Amino acid sequence: MDFTDTQEALLAVLSDGKPHDRSELLSAMDKLTDFKTVRVHISNIRKKLRPRGEEIVCEYANRRTFYRHVRLLPSANDGRS
Repeated sequence: MDFTDTQEALLAVLSDGKPHDRSELLSAMDKLTDFKTVRVHISNIRKKLRPRGEEIVCEYANRRTFYRHVRLLPSANDGRS
């Protein structure tokens, strides 16, 4: 997959599989960026990850939003293995 430099920076932060909040993702990007830009990049990354069976999930905890990079497991009922 071809990712932009910004998308690769975001994936590097998310690569540990732990939840990361908005400020952590913003710190990986250009200082002139706001969170709306982060959401656009996350959306574009998701489109590239889904065919590989991966996803960036959004989690809410303690009134904060976190993002986590996960690998999806196939369902035993969908006919794929």
